[in-house]
Amino acid sequence: MTASVIFDRAIPAEITKSLKILVLTNLYPPQVLGGYERSIADFARLLQHRGHQVLVLTSDAPELHAVHESRYPEPRVDRTFSLLGEWSSEGTRWFDQESVSERLQQNLQVLNQQIDTFKPDACFAGNLDFLEIGVELIDALLSRNIPIAHYVMNAHPGYSVELAPQRSIYRYITCSNWIIHSLVAQGYPIANAQAIYPGADVQAFYQPELPKRDRLRIAYASLVAPYKGADVLLEALALLNASGIEFSATIAGGTFQPDFVEALKSFAISEGLGDRIDFVGSLSRIQLQKLFTTHNVLAFPSRFQEPFGISQIEAMAAGLTLVTSGTGGAGEIVYHGEDGLLFESENPLALADALSFLAANPETWERLAQNGQRKAITEFTQTKALAKLENNLFELVAISA
Repeated sequence: MTASVIFDRAIPAEITKSLKILVLTNLYPPQVLGGYERSIADFARLLQHRGHQVLVLTSDAPELHAVHESRYPEPRVDRTFSLLGEWSSEGTRWFDQESVSERLQQNLQVLNQQIDTFKPDACFAGNLDFLEIGVELIDALLSRNIPIAHYVMNAHPGYSVELAPQRSIYRYITCSNWIIHSLVAQGYPIANAQAIYPGADVQAFYQPELPKRDRLRIAYASLVAPYKGADVLLEALALLNASGIEFSATIAGGTFQPDFVEALKSFAISEGLGDRIDFVGSLSRIQLQKLFTTHNVLAFPSRFQEPFGISQIEAMAAGLTLVTSGTGGAGEIVYHGEDGLLFESENPLALADALSFLAANPETWERLAQNGQRKAITEFTQTKALAKLENNLFELVAISA
């Protein structure tokens, strides 16, 4: 089956009505922490490609630099927002009260100026952490009757339940059904919420020939941090080694905790795995595509409740078999034994057993890889995600009229 038959049609650049869409987000590529800002950027670029006028309003944090390529042109980006805090290896930190108050007022002034000049029909909001204290920016938009589609990719939307907007022109769009369930459990008003999986650029990652399954060639592609479970993977690899199972592995991803990475490297050497595991650091999207061409399994050992996990889709599109802890929204991507494998989170023995199962069952392994690739390129495309988001924006604009 050729790629032209498999994939959705390319995203058309013709629409019957063009909207002016203001995108609000705390970070925007190439300044990123993770998948949240990358997904917002993908949507912003796709909306512009569709013919909408898009303005991105964000901050300037050059210290958080990472490449995020796209086949679509970049919309206009205004980086005059001021962050009210910062991220570090110790976690998040708010600035002093006086600085926070001053920066918040600056952000409100910038937002109102852009509303006056750009005159948006709608707002597509992403992660607003460190841009406001509560819902100040959201209120500024709603007070001027500008509808907001708020794409929530965290278990918490960034403000308390008591501050949750109640207007019909404010709508939660979530990256998974798990996020909706989380919002419900916390008491947020989600009557009109809709889950839209962040579409992956599956055409860019697709390989017409499945990777060779001569031996386990395992990729890890995520932030290298304890909560992402890289240590669980290394313990599982030590178990494979002790069982005499052939494998190699690559650990790809940036980190805020270099000491943790060094501890992983030391553990690998102590277990006699130094020549089997390669630590390659943060990769661009093009570099990640190249990495996937030489691997046949993606291990996703996260120990925290993942909102989604876009790298899983990208790897499946490339023909890699997904072996995942399936925590949070990550559990909505595969069915165990049908198009991937699930294992118990924080259990290196369960992960080692799943990897061993693939090596011992080549026919099942091939079926899982085929089904996983088919699912990625039919169910998790950017075309589908964009169409759903665009429909929500048009609905909100109609409500606000």
